Amino acid sequence: MRLLLALLLLAGLAGSAAAQTLTLAGRNGSRQVTAAALLADPATREVTIAADPVYRRAMTYRAIPMADLLKRLAVGDDDYVQARATDNFSVGIPARLLEGGPDAPAEAFLAVEDPARPWPPIPGKADGKSAGPFTIVWRLGARTAVSSEYWAYRLAALAATDSPFKRWPALGVAASVPAADPVRRGLDRFVAVCMACHRFAGAGEAEQGPDLATPMNPVDYFRPEALRKLLRDPASVRTWPDLKMPAFGPDALPDSDIDAIVAWLAYKAAERKK
Repeated sequence: MRLLLALLLLAGLAGSAAAQTLTLAGRNGSRQVTAAALLADPATREVTIAADPVYRRAMTYRAIPMADLLKRLAVGDDDYVQARATDNFSVGIPARLLEGGPDAPAEAFLAVEDPARPWPPIPGKADGKSAGPFTIVWRLGARTAVSSEYWAYRLAALAATDSPFKRWPALGVAASVPAADPVRRGLDRFVAVCMACHRFAGAGEAEQGPDLATPMNPVDYFRPEALRKLLRDPASVRTWPDLKMPAFGPDALPDSDIDAIVAWLAYKAAERKK
């Protein structure tokens, strides 16, 4: 009887891994892969992340280098990879950044949850679920950081796309805006940090948060100091049971980046009124 139960348990775990699928859409077509197939892939190895920001501690994963996956998907150097999660989170990550190898300051991996060794629930999440079955993790060198939104978890699909600036040109700023103007930096940071949850005048894919241009731009109803405080720590301005927007520490979003995002929002608000 014990042997039968053990066999049934193993069969259930194998079936669970097989049932967990990730859609991979490259320039050479689209296909689905199972967690079981990725766990068995020769390129998959054990990776330890010293300070995982999702779990807020060191984590060890079974993971495959993103550089290896991108080669199989024929992703171009100028492409972005849209990481789409099961909860409508959707972030575009530059392929060049994901292609970084062991000698690069940032090396990305697709971690795959093994049903035989399930990950713990995400701290602070009321649903009690893990970050699996698929999540992007980063092994970072000293003094290296990537956008906190690039640690995308609970993934359902990875898709090669054009850059957000090419897909949604209305996000851009006029050619007359100087290269060093904070407005340009604000656009870059908005795309890297905010578009994972918000659209802007319809531009974007995410649906976790409201569109930040429709019907009003935040600069139209927040004073600048209040908007900066909201971007730093939303719960310090307003809170409700279903609040999803996290606080951003200075390491993840320096004051200069917050100022730049506000400058870009103000630029787009003024542009709309012309």
